[in-house]
Amino acid sequence: MIRQAPQEQPRSFSGRARRLVLSLIDPRAWLHLPKLINFFNHAHVAQRRLMTIGPGCGISPVASFAHGQRITLGARVVVGENTRLWAGPQTARVTIGDDTIIGPNTVLTAANYRFAVGSPIHAQVMDEADITIGADVWIGANVVVLAGVHIGAGAVIGAGAVVTSDVPARAVAAGVPARIISARDRA
Repeated sequence: MIRQAPQEQPRSFSGRARRLVLSLIDPRAWLHLPKLINFFNHAHVAQRRLMTIGPGCGISPVASFAHGQRITLGARVVVGENTRLWAGPQTARVTIGDDTIIGPNTVLTAANYRFAVGSPIHAQVMDEADITIGADVWIGANVVVLAGVHIGAGAVIGAGAVVTSDVPARAVAAGVPARIISARDRA
């Protein structure tokens, strides 16, 4: 005898409404609210006050920043959802030129731990180097830009790339690690 998989019943509006009401009155959900507010204030609001932000920037409310006093955004920069801009804890800066678009889930980190054998990672020395992104750059979704990288004006970084070395102006780079695959046509 062949058994058939049970068919999933269509969810009714009343069932969804009931689950919503139950989640709203569940005290466990409300216990996380102070943690969320603290994180948002620490990683977004307080850091934005320290940053140099040009006019007309669009910054997602769920972007996070570290060491905002060393982050500079030019005019009309767009920072996508869940993007992390992390300047170095000591000296390294993140500088982004005018009219640059940074896609969602992107990480720019100007500091990185070493990983010598025999010592835990958190006890390792941290290497810091500035990240500089020129004007009119498009950084796709889910990109990682590592410390010391300079991306030239007008460059395009493809989604999912890991940028470990400099990208010249008007180049199109993609891959892991990112490599130059094309050049942007001149207007």
